[in-house]
Order: sequence, then C-alpha cells, then structure tokens
Amino acid sequence: MWLLLDFDIKNMVIVLSLFFAFSFPLVSGEVWIPDDEFYGYFDSNGVYTVVGVVRNTEDSSILPTIEIKINDADRQVSTVQQLPIVFPHRDIPFKLKFSEITSHDAVLEKPNVFFEKIIKLPSNVQVVYDKTLVKHKDGHLTGRIINQGNATEFDLKVYATIHGENNKFLDVGKNAEKIDKIEPGQILEFTIYPDPLFAPEVNYYSCFAIGDETIVPLYATRDGEKFNFRYDSTAAFTVVGFDESGTTLHLDGINSFKVPTYVNFEFPRASDEENFNVLVNDRQAEFIQSQDEEGNWHVAFDVSGASQSKIVISGFEKTQSEPLLQSKADETPDYAFLYYVVAAVIASILGTLLYKYNARKKLTT
Repeated sequence: MWLLLDFDIKNMVIVLSLFFAFSFPLVSGEVWIPDDEFYGYFDSNGVYTVVGVVRNTEDSSILPTIEIKINDADRQVSTVQQLPIVFPHRDIPFKLKFSEITSHDAVLEKPNVFFEKIIKLPSNVQVVYDKTLVKHKDGHLTGRIINQGNATEFDLKVYATIHGENNKFLDVGKNAEKIDKIEPGQILEFTIYPDPLFAPEVNYYSCFAIGDETIVPLYATRDGEKFNFRYDSTAAFTVVGFDESGTTLHLDGINSFKVPTYVNFEFPRASDEENFNVLVNDRQAEFIQSQDEEGNWHVAFDVSGASQSKIVISGFEKTQSEPLLQSKADETPDYAFLYYVVAAVIASILGTLLYKYNARKKLTT
C-alpha cells in the first residue's frame, strides 16, 4: 500500500511539474535585456525616450513583450509593448517614447521581458554588407537589403543599434522608408537616422535586424476615460487631447529627420460608419483610411522632413455605454431571482435530509 501511495505521489509531482512547465512558457533566463544596452534619455525634442535590445539565445523564434516602468516624482508611468519576432540567436532593438515624463530626475526601473516560443523561420531578407553600407558625416546610415528567398515578404523594418566611441550604446534607429514588400531577388535601399542629439557622436551601427512594425502606444482622455491607440512612424507624436465633443483628436508631431516619412495611426473601431478627416497645420491632408483583420481603423499619411505639425483628426464616434449599462442592470433581477431559487432548493433538500436523519435516529433509539 505504501509503495502504491509513493508511486501515486511521484506521478502527481511529475504531472504537476509538467503542468507548470507548459502553463508558464513566457519565463526564461535565455531571453533578456542587457543592462549596458538599456537606458532612458530626453531626445532632441524634449521627449523622454527609452531604448534597448532584447537578446534571444533560444534555439527557437520568440515573440517578446517588454514591460517598462518609470518613476516620475510621485507617480509611476508604465507600458507593456509587444515587439517584432526575434529569430534564434538574434537581437531586436526597440525605442519607446513617453511624452508624459517631464522630470529629469525620473528613474527608469529594470525592465521585464516575457515571451512565447513560436514556429517561424528566419526572414530571407538580409542587409547587404558591402561598400554600399555607409555611415555619413552627419551620423545617418544608408544601405541596402536583399530578398534571398523564394517568396515575397511584406511590411518590413530594418532595425539597428547606434554606438559611439568605446562601443558606447547611444540610440536605436529604424529605416525611414516604408517597405510595403520586397520580391525575391529584389534589392531595396534604406536609411537610418540617429536622434539629432547623438549625430556628432555616432561611430558605428550594429545589431541589424529585419522585423515587422514596432507600434508606439499612446492614449488620450475622453469623458474621463482612457482612449488607447497606437502609431507607427520614425517621427514622434504627442497627445494634446480630444475636444469637448469627444469626436476630434488633437496631436503634435515632430519629424527631427531631414527626410520625409509617414505615420500610420491605429484606432479602436466604434462603428463601421466612422469616417475620418485629417488636417495638418490647418490644411487638408491626403490620407488613407483602412481597416485591419482585427477590426481596428488605420489612418495613414505622409510627414514632411524636418517639420513640426499640428494634427487634427476628426470623425470619431463615442461608444454608447449608457444603454449597455442599462441592459446589464435589467438583467440583474433575473440572475438574483435564479440565486434565490437555487438557495431555496438547496435549503429544502438539506431540511428534508435532516428531517429523515432525525426520524431514523428516533426509530433506532
């Protein structure tokens, strides 16, 4: 009997160990952010910026998510950001903006990295390492990528870390051009700019990575609640806020680089009838409105080089929360009535069992 019990306990331990191993696949010592490649600074536009590198020494591709926390005076600002896929034994640089951080005494906490292993073969698009990969006197880099595979690849980004003298980690950059697709055998040019703050210090670029878009999270307050949205761009954008109607969003945009770029805003969809309009510096802007596979709206338009912009995006619909709350309130009595019925049935059964128990006890005595 003791042998059987011991066998069952061992089996239980094994089963529980396997359960926890497969239930928590996001934690590992093989994926991390090196301390010497992670820090925060105020960029040339005065926006607090966090840069770093996620290192993957796993034998499989991963989809990483980072958690950044910043202590600013008496408050803590935090964000959770999913990054592009990192292939085995590769790195992925990242750069996040925090316009709400204003104190130069802000403290950046040690980051957390979570990830899940995925089945994804490395991209066949590679940076061409030859004389066309050039660092220019003003600190920016030009180069080329080539698709050495047999399939077209879409929506690519070229990421790189930027270093100064003595291998000092300065900044993270990504290509200024929008790469919608690259055909097999095709060669495309790319350009990466450092923040102008570091332009005189740039010594070399490294840690080149091919990935998809890194989306920067933002939020605006509307009717006392957070309205979360995101954008993809090499330019930086900060929220001014919604107007009183809650249908028009005001933003400030700064493109520190000389070359034109683009911005793609991603907004949650309130209804299919939302029809946006974009003004840049009080002038009508040409833009594209589309919807992705998850139902989110995308509003994309070009951004001029070395420019500051006042952006107004209108056409938002506010979600109707009051009818939803009312319907939930209407449902409450039904659930309450159900609880009363169940409680009454249970009480009746217990009363019957207790009565039979007492009656049987009297007969035996």
